Amino acid sequence: MKTGKKCLATLLATLALSATAYAAPLPPSDQAQILARMVNNGGQGGGWCVLPEQDKNWNRWFYAVTDLDHDGKLEIFMAKRGGENDDGEMVMPEIRCEELNENGEGRSWGLFLAGNSDVPDIMTSEAATMPTMLYEPAANDYHYIFVSSRPADGDEWDFTDTKVALTLHGDLIVEDLAMMKVKLAEPGSDLATRKFFLPAWRSEGAESDPSGLPEEIDAQRYADIELARFGTEAGQTAAISWYRAEEIRALIGLAKLPQVLESSYKAFAKSVNL
Repeated sequence: MKTGKKCLATLLATLALSATAYAAPLPPSDQAQILARMVNNGGQGGGWCVLPEQDKNWNRWFYAVTDLDHDGKLEIFMAKRGGENDDGEMVMPEIRCEELNENGEGRSWGLFLAGNSDVPDIMTSEAATMPTMLYEPAANDYHYIFVSSRPADGDEWDFTDTKVALTLHGDLIVEDLAMMKVKLAEPGSDLATRKFFLPAWRSEGAESDPSGLPEEIDAQRYADIELARFGTEAGQTAAISWYRAEEIRALIGLAKLPQVLESSYKAFAKSVNL
């Protein structure tokens, strides 16, 4: 029954696509204008910019314009930085990618966490602005490799870096690939301790015992995890030109906002040869 529903959805989508004669997306400059108009929907809510009255941690959000799936429809790529706020409260990271519809009349988005993947905090490393992009021909998917760094639980480790693949395929798919746990060097030493793991849900036997422990792997397997997962070795650096929440909020209603959004997109497009 579940498979049948999927087939029906595919058929309906195909018919709808035929009816529009494969209409090409609007030029990027026009889409930037539309995104600028949708920033807060005239103050009525439903816009893509998170305002102070919607979230007291609104200033932890970052915004960029991208075309992650290379289909010509621009997206507002949004990430919220986790960690401790000014009041000493822990803030959970968030991430979403809102793609313009072909006619420019709305945005669609969804988030899918593969396996037991966590919502990543992608604003915690230089990969936030320079992820590696991999193309998987078999699936016609573009994967972006980020690193989510978080303090580790307990005293054994200081922090954990998790390699995360983000893929826009209808939903924004989040998939944990591998982890590096680090214990910082003791005073007077320059040697940090590092160990590498597969997340527990990716380990051998995880289907029969999903609550098992992460599987330890060697450094080379960690380094090559993208090749093992997606079967593609070549990659290039994508440029994500983020703007802070305060910067976007200050531009709401101004003529400069579409220019800023288009500039963010152009930086991305140039980096991946769009």
